[in-house]
Amino acid sequence: MTIIPSNSLVHNDFNLRPDSLRQQTAVSQQIRQRDNFVINPALAYINSLAATDTTGGQANARYTLERFSRFLLTSTFEKIDWIVLLTTPSLIEKAMAAFLIYRAKTKAKMKGLFFDPQRSLKNLHVNPLKKALLIISDYFYQQQQISLSQYTNWKYSIEQFSLYNQSTTELEQGWLPPSYTEQTLTIELTSQAKIMLEAFSCFCIKPCIERMDWYSVLYAPVLQTSMQSFLSSRLTMKSSDRKQDYAPATADNLLRMLRGVAHHAWLSESISIETLQRIKAIKLPRGSRQSSGRYLSYTDVDQISALTLAQSNKIKALRDNAIFWLMYESGLRRAEVIGLDVNDIDLYLCKIRVLGKGNKERYVPFSKSSDLYAAIEQWLMVRYQHPQQISSFFCGVNRYQQLTSQRLTTQTLNDLCKHIYQLGFSRRISPHDFRHSVATNLLRSGYDLLLVSKFMGHSSITTTQRYDRRTDDELQGVTPGR
Repeated sequence: MTIIPSNSLVHNDFNLRPDSLRQQTAVSQQIRQRDNFVINPALAYINSLAATDTTGGQANARYTLERFSRFLLTSTFEKIDWIVLLTTPSLIEKAMAAFLIYRAKTKAKMKGLFFDPQRSLKNLHVNPLKKALLIISDYFYQQQQISLSQYTNWKYSIEQFSLYNQSTTELEQGWLPPSYTEQTLTIELTSQAKIMLEAFSCFCIKPCIERMDWYSVLYAPVLQTSMQSFLSSRLTMKSSDRKQDYAPATADNLLRMLRGVAHHAWLSESISIETLQRIKAIKLPRGSRQSSGRYLSYTDVDQISALTLAQSNKIKALRDNAIFWLMYESGLRRAEVIGLDVNDIDLYLCKIRVLGKGNKERYVPFSKSSDLYAAIEQWLMVRYQHPQQISSFFCGVNRYQQLTSQRLTTQTLNDLCKHIYQLGFSRRISPHDFRHSVATNLLRSGYDLLLVSKFMGHSSITTTQRYDRRTDDELQGVTPGR
């Protein structure tokens, strides 16, 4: 008996034949997605990673591999058939709307959230995209490839565009065939406008990572040369006569991902085990860099706490104060902080249940006499007084000092750190500085490296070593002897 693969996929997902158009579309998308994973080893590798917006997850892998493939294929917006869009203003409005909604859905998926049109369609950077598209129209009008009326209609459509005025967004990713004629657009764009134009172009004709023929580079000599060229192209001039080397972590990250792509190509029986072993044998120049994390002392955090509690919105001040002390005394990552639920905090046993990278669970202890305990206790008193049941431990607080059911994002923690600097703190800080400081404090207290590594949730003590922010002054007097 012969089983047709596509039919077997359908029967695995649906016991009955899908009758509705929505079910048929879902089936076709799943079949197309699975076929793409077999054909495209990069997509298969990305899909195998944890879906998280933090470094090391799908978002970081897609971003890194997209840049690498774009280097080999050139910019995507130079592959767009802009004349088709410039002569059809209504089409560009649909394309912009479909792109922005697709972008919002992708961001929500990466953060483990449900797509909510009322909340997810915010901070999508529409203005940089508008600016870039207007520059595109200016370029083609000056090249006399579109008429004055087409140029005017395009400008009007872009300037008056509003996402909420679009009734339908039936366009899917890759709806526009790429242009077969090579074109170089001599236009000047701001960095943000260029990013948005590239992202919009990738939505229209598919990203570089999907258009890339990965099997043409999955040979050790070709791959090594391509990597060296890509890394060298991103170097900046440190001075007029000396070139700055790329960070070793950047090279290691790229090499690790490309090995993962090769591994999935081997799993699909597209390359031999000998080819895979040769790719794994690729070596790049080794080196190390000092960690970029800045150490925060208890005096610094006391000052941050005082600035936070002095805010006019007292409810938000208590929440932010608990966040800062949690990051400083428990060393949680940004995604771990915002992912906490109320039931994850045990004040009686003084421990926090954390679901970290790779879906790994751990428990972080804290002292009953600590600043963290006091900050959490104050925030929980606010939470228990609120009538609405909110699962997330840290939730939104509006300007009326009322709690909302919206879970915070990692960008919220970045904004809190920026706000502290605006309130008068002596220097700029980031959420990860708190994590670096925790590791340094534990090592200074004499705890062994393996124990600190478990506390931090690291899978390797090598990572914990990079978090050590003890200064060179502390090395004075550390001399070998009998």
